Amino acid sequence: MKEDNKNNQLNNIFSNQKGMALLTTLIFTFVLVTFGVALLTMTSNDSKLSTLQRESTRAFYLAETGIEKAMWYLNFSSENLDGLSWRGTLHEEGENSTEYFDTHFVYPDDVDANGSTIATLISTGTVDDGSQFSKGSRTIEVRLIKGVAPSLGMTYNHAILTDGDLTLNGGISIYGNIHANGFLTNNGIIDFEGGTATAETGTNDSDLCTVNEAYITPPEIDWGYFERKVNPNYPDIHEGEYLSSEGKYYGTGTSVEFNVPDELVGIHYVDGDVTIKTELKLTNATIFATGTITVLGNGDVTLGNEIEEHPLALIAKGNITIGGSVHGEGIIQSTEGNFTSNGVVNIEEGAIYAAEGIFNGGGGAEFNVYYATELGEVYIPGIGVEVWKKLSWQEVY
Repeated sequence: MKEDNKNNQLNNIFSNQKGMALLTTLIFTFVLVTFGVALLTMTSNDSKLSTLQRESTRAFYLAETGIEKAMWYLNFSSENLDGLSWRGTLHEEGENSTEYFDTHFVYPDDVDANGSTIATLISTGTVDDGSQFSKGSRTIEVRLIKGVAPSLGMTYNHAILTDGDLTLNGGISIYGNIHANGFLTNNGIIDFEGGTATAETGTNDSDLCTVNEAYITPPEIDWGYFERKVNPNYPDIHEGEYLSSEGKYYGTGTSVEFNVPDELVGIHYVDGDVTIKTELKLTNATIFATGTITVLGNGDVTLGNEIEEHPLALIAKGNITIGGSVHGEGIIQSTEGNFTSNGVVNIEEGAIYAAEGIFNGGGGAEFNVYYATELGEVYIPGIGVEVWKKLSWQEVY
């Protein structure tokens, strides 16, 4: 009897459902609250990550802006009085002081295989409003190399232009403007027409020459551009060629002597000196010499270039000396050396540019230059102003 009562009590306990609804509700509520908290946490973290990503992207574009503005400042800004040799830091803020970039110019940094100077721009973009989750910083490094870029107005607009002194001796004839970024000396009788003579520093002939004129920047030659046209080690031939595909690269550190009559077409790139002892005809051809160009007494060079399509004729980094004869159409330019004429120079349509110039006429020497006015409007690939160009780009951390 007692045992039956005990069993009945146990059955009543396990069969009693009072309070289960409340327990179920509490458990369900706990699960919902836990899920809600987890969802809010995930949403908050996603929002923070999204904010960090957004600020990081903004910092990246600030760094890129710093690179572009530094390139412009280096190459073209009138506020940059140091030109391409400027070094320092550019700092600029965005919409407010919490967004800014700092761009550092490191110069010089290195040299490449051809001896060209290489520099580095390091630009850091920063976004920071003081909040832990509203900040970002990205850094970009760009390697630079000096090159040449086309520039409006940078062309051959003088019959003769020297970056230093200009000396005229004997009886010579010039048609077109002449200018010296130094002192112009006239020791002869000049048949001068169709232009004016100017100088930056001074002159001994004020009737001929106007002085205290502004410096005129000579066009720069992109030597690498022209070497790559014919050097087999540089297969990246540029588009928009105005030059004939014919030509020759004579080898690294190799001087050349022309002593057999010949006709040249296209680019002839000499990494050294050039000596001309014979008859040589350039038909839409250019001789580039990283050293000097010398035409000896028995040398006779005919420039058969079409002035509007292929204006460059004799181009050297060092001195150009004419002891023989040079005549025809084309541009003669020494980018770092002097031009000296002791023989017969008769440029029927063209121009002569050099660091300094000594032009002799009379006593067996003849010097005539007739400027081709169309040169002032001819666009010549590989000719322009010296600039820093991007060599490589990478993001650094």
